[in-house]
Amino acid sequence: MILPNTSYKNSLNSFSIIGINYRKSDMSIRGKFSLTDDGVSVLLKQSISKNISGCLALSTCNRTELYGICDDPNELTELLCSNTNSTLEEFEAYGYVYQGIKAIEHLFKVASGLDSQILGDYEILSQLKHAAKIAKENGCINSFLERAINYSLQVSKEIKTKTKLSSGIVSVAYAAIEILKEKIQDCNGKKILLIGTGKFGNHIAKNLQDYLPGSNMAFANRTEEKAAAMADEYHGEFVSYKSLQQASDLADIIIVSSGGDSYTIFPSFFTTNKPRLILDLSVPQHVDPEVKKIKDITVLNVDEVSLILDQTIAARHSEIPTALKIIEDTLGSLEKWHRQQYNNPVLHLAKSQLKELNKIYFNNTVNEERIHKTVSTLAIQLKVKNNKGCLCINALNSFLQLNHETIS
Repeated sequence: MILPNTSYKNSLNSFSIIGINYRKSDMSIRGKFSLTDDGVSVLLKQSISKNISGCLALSTCNRTELYGICDDPNELTELLCSNTNSTLEEFEAYGYVYQGIKAIEHLFKVASGLDSQILGDYEILSQLKHAAKIAKENGCINSFLERAINYSLQVSKEIKTKTKLSSGIVSVAYAAIEILKEKIQDCNGKKILLIGTGKFGNHIAKNLQDYLPGSNMAFANRTEEKAAAMADEYHGEFVSYKSLQQASDLADIIIVSSGGDSYTIFPSFFTTNKPRLILDLSVPQHVDPEVKKIKDITVLNVDEVSLILDQTIAARHSEIPTALKIIEDTLGSLEKWHRQQYNNPVLHLAKSQLKELNKIYFNNTVNEERIHKTVSTLAIQLKVKNNKGCLCINALNSFLQLNHETIS
């Protein structure tokens, strides 16, 4: 029996994740590895030319990761470093690599908030979905990667339903609100300038509207149409990007969540002496470090913002064992699915060739039941052992033995 090739043969073992996150690197290092949506699309197109079977790029303020099916994960590392401001040496110092079932487990932990800087933060889930959408648009989601992502969404939903890992409102966007409450006694009438109108900026604006309704919001963005739309949605003021300097000088609070690689806020923006709070939630940072030296201006970056939620996070740690058990069970389901996909072509071929054998040598209609029994037994054996050649020979012998006994 000639065994067929199968596209699933090495999908699980060759599934790799390479990345860098908040655990080993600070914001300045992570900024070197960050990718914009346009940068992700360029990278994904390159992955196709390099024959990487399935690729996805996830870039957030806390991590940049590439997911791919390839013979050598170094292919993904080189792809990331060649498309960012980073080097291979920096990746070796701060990065990590997962392969096979360990990579799937890491994906599940990311999707469920177990690997988030703020434990249980589910903002990562929408970011993962967005990354998958871009990958699919670029033709980089194959059947195995799509199934792995779907399983990660499933495990995330189950953990959210069955545990209190996400109890309360905890995210970097909400942490910004807590800091405003802590640092500024009364936000009523305070001028809050939001720079950046992406999904993260929208989260912040909604939280400001919900929790600090008395504040005066203003919106600025390089794409001015987006800023105008947000100003209209949240009943705030539109600020032309050309007027960013004047608006910054007038603001009491500035929250920056912009994309790109260059600074947005500079020391020269501030000519009026008054207390100001600036939250730089961008990666890489968008506030010139020199701004922090100006008297009465407090600047906090995304890592510092995350620290305020330590007490809430501590209460969530008791939910980790339950979440890990859910991940373990789901890993088993994915492995079972993978084995089935791997074995299906063999089972179909075995059934086809047994039917052909019966037609040529026996021409026995009773053998349909025997063929079904033989293939079912082979399917059970393939789940336990991986020696397809020997098991298929055994199946053939079993079928012939059944017919020999009938003839005798």
